[in-house]
Amino acid sequence: MTFRRWGLLGVLAGTVLVAGIAPPRADDTAETLRVSVGGEASFSLKENPSTGYRWHLDTKASRNLDLIEISDAGYSRGGGDVVHQPMVGVPGTRSFRIIARKDGTATAVFDYLRDWENQAPAQRHTVTVEIGPR
Repeated sequence: MTFRRWGLLGVLAGTVLVAGIAPPRADDTAETLRVSVGGEASFSLKENPSTGYRWHLDTKASRNLDLIEISDAGYSRGGGDVVHQPMVGVPGTRSFRIIARKDGTATAVFDYLRDWENQAPAQRHTVTVEIGPR
């Protein structure tokens, strides 16, 4: 299918889907981590669980997850502001740890959503992990 047809289909459908992945929105974020095999890296995302929103790994949108191991490294309340940390409802950060298992490139897609709602995520964060030899 040519680009011109895709553009027309996108106008007709209101959105263009490429390889089954929705196009990025203005509030979506991304980052790239470079790790050697056996190495690890971490990243953090802003989260406010008191609103019901949490970050979830979207395994269908992710690619080559067999190359990495992802674990939830926990939630920290507040953003480092000592005055606001004890307050209920103050947002914080959710941290994740990635361990590189094999050479290659993996893409982990995280969606910020409420588990019980059947709606598109409020935000999406894509982590590309480039894994090289030790």
